[in-house]
Amino acid sequence: MERVKNMTKKLMEERHKAEDRIADLEKQCEEMKLKLEEVENEKSELIKNCDEKDEEVEAITAENAEETKRISQLEIEIENNMRVIDSNKNELHNLEQEKKHKEEKHAELEEKLKEFIDECMVMSEDV
Repeated sequence: MERVKNMTKKLMEERHKAEDRIADLEKQCEEMKLKLEEVENEKSELIKNCDEKDEEVEAITAENAEETKRISQLEIEIENNMRVIDSNKNELHNLEQEKKHKEEKHAELEEKLKEFIDECMVMSEDV
């Protein structure tokens, strides 16, 4: 009978330990569920932040594409303006050459006029 009592006592102790272990495991399980919920919430927040960042990246990419297009247009305008400037420089050079030539011609004609006037003066003195 003593043996049965000891076995019963031992089984009761084992049962108590098992119940304590079950309670600890249930507590750990609840803690893990809470932690999992926190992690899931954090995951959802991170996904939301990533989606927002993706939208920002898309907006910046679209803006960048517009700016790149605008820069290309400005580069074309600059090239065209450089051509116009070069053309204007050439035209200015030609006009300066023409002016120089006309000034030389004018000086030459003035000299001839002066000579003609001098000849006329000499001829009028002779008359």
